[in-house]
Amino acid sequence: MKTIDISGMGGGYEATCQKALLNGMRFIKEHPDADYLGSYKVYQNIYGVLTSETQIAHELDKALSAGIPERLGLTGGMHQAVISHLLYIAKQGYEKWLAEFDKDPNRVYEIEEENIDKLLMIEAIEWDLKLESGYDPLEELRKAVPEENWIIFDTANPEPALNELKKRLGAREEDKNDN
Repeated sequence: MKTIDISGMGGGYEATCQKALLNGMRFIKEHPDADYLGSYKVYQNIYGVLTSETQIAHELDKALSAGIPERLGLTGGMHQAVISHLLYIAKQGYEKWLAEFDKDPNRVYEIEEENIDKLLMIEAIEWDLKLESGYDPLEELRKAVPEENWIIFDTANPEPALNELKKRLGAREEDKNDN
């Protein structure tokens, strides 16, 4: 399949995006008359939090994860990037989508779904080995980011987290304006 590099990050991260993209393209093909207008709520200046607002969006979101090991999953950034590409494909078509990126040959490439699945399996095994050897991702996060700076939220209801983020960003803007 001819595709484009969605994340720019390569490896398992990009393979996860590609698997979600393939799943989404299948969904779109199976629902050719679906109307995606207003299906997602996007938050200005916040990337990685995209809320499905319609039944078709909920179904598409569910379809994206098929065949992706649960322990890898889609990040919010992956979800938003893949959905934005899928909505373009749904509206403009696959060929026009590819043509948009043909100008940058470094982003366009061929990959078989079987190879995507292999990359995901390797990524999942590597992740399992890390965890089994004592790697603690939360501990790594704690080292890098103090817990008082964390915003933990339920993805089904991101509004409280978004309000907290806006409050924190607003405080930063006020600090900048004071200096």
